[in-house]
Amino acid sequence: MEKKVYSVSQLNKYIKIIMDNDTFLNDINITGEITNFKAHYSGHLYFTLKDDTSTIKCVMFKGNAMYLKFKPGDGMKVVISGQVSVFERDGVYQIYCKSMIPEGVGELYIAYEQLKKKLDKEGLFDEKYKKRLPFLPNRVGVITSRTGAVIRDIINVSTRRYPNVNLLIYPASVQGVNVAKTVISGIKTFNKLNNVDVIIIARGGGSFEDLFGFNDESLAREVFNSHIPIVSAVGHETDFTICDFVSDLRAPTPSAAAELVYPQYSDIIQKITSDKNRVMLGIGNYIERKKEYVKRLKALKLEKVPLDIIQKHRLTIDSCMKQSYNTICINLEKYKSKFMQATAKLDVLSPLKTLSRGYSIVQNKNGNVITKIKEVSKNDELFLTLTDGKVNVIAK
Repeated sequence: MEKKVYSVSQLNKYIKIIMDNDTFLNDINITGEITNFKAHYSGHLYFTLKDDTSTIKCVMFKGNAMYLKFKPGDGMKVVISGQVSVFERDGVYQIYCKSMIPEGVGELYIAYEQLKKKLDKEGLFDEKYKKRLPFLPNRVGVITSRTGAVIRDIINVSTRRYPNVNLLIYPASVQGVNVAKTVISGIKTFNKLNNVDVIIIARGGGSFEDLFGFNDESLAREVFNSHIPIVSAVGHETDFTICDFVSDLRAPTPSAAAELVYPQYSDIIQKITSDKNRVMLGIGNYIERKKEYVKRLKALKLEKVPLDIIQKHRLTIDSCMKQSYNTICINLEKYKSKFMQATAKLDVLSPLKTLSRGYSIVQNKNGNVITKIKEVSKNDELFLTLTDGKVNVIAK
């Protein structure tokens, strides 16, 4: 008995009927990486989904593609839902995609880009809204973890640049689900108390997921609405968050934030001296110009210059000189007051003041300062710094 012979079309149609009636293949979720992506002018999307060992062709018709909330592309990992069926003409089976969402970091990145575009369009990143930092803040608020290297770096850099630092720490979560909530609380607290001149938001580097708490929309709006200037120091130099874009100034690292906020003390003294010299030079040049003017008036023949004109110019010169002298005195007193205040603050912070009250500084042989008993072992050699010298002792 001869076997029946079928055409290619019949075979493909039969396979399609089988696949279309398979409930497992009719509604399936597949994850993979997009490759060979093509957006047709008709609105249909054609692409291949692949993993480490296999590929499968996919198509998403315009009616479904129009509901996508992001733009797919090559290299993007996605999860698609749809039906596996056969394209009869070519005898190729493929997935007819009904929906698509990014997978993992891809989803976070899409959300980040969408929020960034939204806030940028609203003007939250506009330079015209950026507040200037004060030249020398009286107190700086730091929103970060109370432990770890970040706060130590900020303290070390700040005190090295300007001895009379005044930092107020607001402990906050810098990773996890509570990041935005605690940082917002810190910003609200500082703005309500109005007890700092600058706010630093800081945390160390990390992955995109670790820093994602700083891409929160509510946090971005709180940073924008703060009447106190905010410096964002989140992550390393190559890390960027929404908090960075909306803040008044972005620092590449927490240490750099301290350098941007606090000027070098020697630079302050140099600026005062430079301003003083410039003022004095300007005054001297002004007086010399007026003297030359008076000489030229005296050299004129009196018959050509009425006496009242000469008298008028004399009064003008006297008035200008008096006004200049008053301005000089006021400026000198202002700079003298600032200099005396800075000197007094440095004197209060001087270690010698503390030593003169009967205290001493205890150091180990490596020069490290000892502040706790647990840092000392029996028979350790210690060095005590007193007002008039050092004494070495042995711990008992």
